[in-house]
Amino acid sequence: MTVQVRQNNVTVPFIKYGTTFVINGSIAQDAARTTDLLQNTVMAYNPTNQNWVPFNDLTQTNGESVPRGIYLGSDIDAADLAAADIENAEILVGGCCTVDKELIVWDDDTLDEDDIVNPATIEARTTRHALAAAAGIWIEDTVDISEIEN
Repeated sequence: MTVQVRQNNVTVPFIKYGTTFVINGSIAQDAARTTDLLQNTVMAYNPTNQNWVPFNDLTQTNGESVPRGIYLGSDIDAADLAAADIENAEILVGGCCTVDKELIVWDDDTLDEDDIVNPATIEARTTRHALAAAAGIWIEDTVDISEIEN
């Protein structure tokens, strides 16, 4: 006797597959911050002060103009980020993994995966490829199987 199984795919995983490396990093204080920092936000890293910042500016020359990881923790209130550094923040920093494109957050919708990092140099590439090159994190389109289930 055959059995038809129906799966509820309401909860979609952010990390689809692969090996991941997650660290507890420090997110830099932003006294002018007025919006919450959301889970799954693409992040940049400043090697001088060893802090993470939301990736939202292609003009920085301190490392913050290149995506390096993804914030995995709970949403952070704008007031908390304006008040102080956020310690022990879970950051996906690499490995070789694939993440769900639909769940990626581009801080305040300022950039997206098609923006060009370092456009005037030999290092010019899309943010999608920069994240893959810097951290081994690949962005993948996904299909919700519940939408096409018979």
